[in-house]
Amino acid sequence: MKHLLSLCCLVGLNFSLIAQDHTSYQTKKYSIQQKTTVHPKQVSPTFDAAVYNLEAPTPGGNSMKAYITHKKELARKRFPIKTNAPAAMKKAQASNPSLGKEFGLTKRSAVSGDLIQLYGGRPNDNTLAVSNEGIVLTAMNSFVYAYNLNTDTTALEQERISLKSMAGWTELTSPNYFDPKLIYDEEYDRFILVFLKDNAPSNNQIIVCFSTTNDPDDPWNVYELPGNPLDNNRWTDFPALAISGEDLFLSGNLIVPGEPWQIGFDGSIVWQIERSTGYSTTDDLNTKLYSDIKYDDEYIRNLHIVRGADGVADKQYMLSNRNFDITNDTIFVMDITGNLSEGDPTLNINLGISDLKYGVPPNGRQEDTDTTDASSGLQTNDARVLAAIKINDQIQFVSNSMNPATGLSSIYHGTIENLDAPEITANFIASNIRDFGYPNIAWTGKEDCDIETIIAFNHTSPTDYPGISCVYYGNDKTYSEIITMKEGDGYVDRFANSSSGTYGNGYERWGDYFGLQRKYNEGNKVYSFGYYGTENNKNTGWCNEIISPDNDIAISGVRSNSSGLCQQTITIAVSGGIAPYSYSWKEDPTNTTVLSPSMCAGDSVTLEFSDATGCILTRIYHAEIIASTAASKPYPNPFTDQVAIQFQMTEKKDITVSIFNVQGKLVHVIYDKEVKAGQNELVFSMAPLTTGEYFLKIHSGSKEILTERIVKL
Repeated sequence: MKHLLSLCCLVGLNFSLIAQDHTSYQTKKYSIQQKTTVHPKQVSPTFDAAVYNLEAPTPGGNSMKAYITHKKELARKRFPIKTNAPAAMKKAQASNPSLGKEFGLTKRSAVSGDLIQLYGGRPNDNTLAVSNEGIVLTAMNSFVYAYNLNTDTTALEQERISLKSMAGWTELTSPNYFDPKLIYDEEYDRFILVFLKDNAPSNNQIIVCFSTTNDPDDPWNVYELPGNPLDNNRWTDFPALAISGEDLFLSGNLIVPGEPWQIGFDGSIVWQIERSTGYSTTDDLNTKLYSDIKYDDEYIRNLHIVRGADGVADKQYMLSNRNFDITNDTIFVMDITGNLSEGDPTLNINLGISDLKYGVPPNGRQEDTDTTDASSGLQTNDARVLAAIKINDQIQFVSNSMNPATGLSSIYHGTIENLDAPEITANFIASNIRDFGYPNIAWTGKEDCDIETIIAFNHTSPTDYPGISCVYYGNDKTYSEIITMKEGDGYVDRFANSSSGTYGNGYERWGDYFGLQRKYNEGNKVYSFGYYGTENNKNTGWCNEIISPDNDIAISGVRSNSSGLCQQTITIAVSGGIAPYSYSWKEDPTNTTVLSPSMCAGDSVTLEFSDATGCILTRIYHAEIIASTAASKPYPNPFTDQVAIQFQMTEKKDITVSIFNVQGKLVHVIYDKEVKAGQNELVFSMAPLTTGEYFLKIHSGSKEILTERIVKL
């Protein structure tokens, strides 16, 4: 099978340079032919043998690793460890989330039938997607695993499938496949898997796989995007995924091979892909590439794609920061406006300043970590944005950061309002005992105005083996307690010291990211896939179901029991949300109580409700016809305008409703139609008449149904 995609398949349709104030970027269009179709059920079991250098590069290359270590040394001098200091985290007030299902990644032995634990790569690169049907698809270097929540069994016939097999590679010698990322597309009920191949300009590619059904065991359409798309001796690293409008967005960093860090990074790129073409077996992949993205003529580094809170965003946003600074408050907010199928989308860049500074995080400490050596421990890399979601007109994001109060690695949780002129506030999720790293964030709201989220991350300390934790962020902008989801069974020790060849006291990979997704058709459930240490000092992944404590805002309206139509009212009862509550009735703006204005037949009242978080909900209530248990009497009487009267019919018939004056002269016939059998209610207005006394008569043919005296004031 031909592996490398010929450059003749990459057709540059447009190349342009756009400049706007302080910003600039270039674009180029490509049409990518499908490489192959992979059938997971038909993949023959193989040894999947591969040799990986355990000195796996930090994102961006080994020179960047040395540069980051230097930054961490400077940060440690400025912010020493203070385990007796407060963690500078908001006091826990929100309710705690609860935990449901959990499972590790296993494979059944063909010999003994026992379940064997699957170990992760270095780093794990945990990623996860969950479908509405309950299929949890996970990946970590360098294989894909699927779990059926309904049957508590694997969802792949082969139990797992390697990234090599997903790429369609069948030869004995294999390229290096790494950095998997998964996303579930609810609109198409499909999965998308992206990963990288090799890390040199000559052979680096981005593998993009689209499932053809919601069953991961069915065929996948596989495409290859060029890792060196500008043909300028670069390779792509560290992908991120999101869906917006009609398109899939994929970001990455361009790296110059063999260069020092200062010039080794050569900008971030964003691919925009018309995702419907990926699910098709006949269409070429329609794509557009954004590159050379700059602010004040400097590259914006490590663009992170923002995901929609409920899976698909209305507009694609990207975030970036000064991720290598010891301390900084700058956040870049970028957006791409438009779908590929509808025209030529454009990229916009805005700069915001946070009220809380972030900075390069220290490494996570284990029991064998030498805290005097900034390179020792579990690697946290830099302070780049690691996850972000758009909730209506707000973006929440998370990253690793130094916590100046404790000198430990903590989670930086930011909120961006007013996206065109960013207003940014942030908090630390922190401990004075544990280091936290590699967070992800998922929305758990049930109302459109909810801002609540689950934030999950890895934890470690000299007395806590590497494990997994989470926290709930409520609508009132407070946090729950930090919940431990998985305790580690041992510390991680897989790198031998290069000088002595012995283990311990060294540098270990901890990330480089964390899998987390809301189950879209059960919005209070979030599934996580994090990193933990095993009892034999290896690392693997663990999945948890996290259940939000949100109790919905439930608004009920209790109708009055009055049979008089024009005196019907609604009394409001509320549960959930954050008190105090506010009520506003559209029909009577001066009424701010739980009791609605009075209604007559055919009327409705509109309630605008809000709670202390500013969550606004609208409810409409209609008057109901309530059968009278007493003798039929018009109401109100005397009256000024509208009047209602109930009457009984033994069968379906035509009726005539007439108004007479006191002298018995017909004033007007107001109704002459068929009515149904049973209890009926007549509603009418006397506005056309002058004040005085009248008689209302209802006849069916020659039979009189009722006669009532009515008085207009």
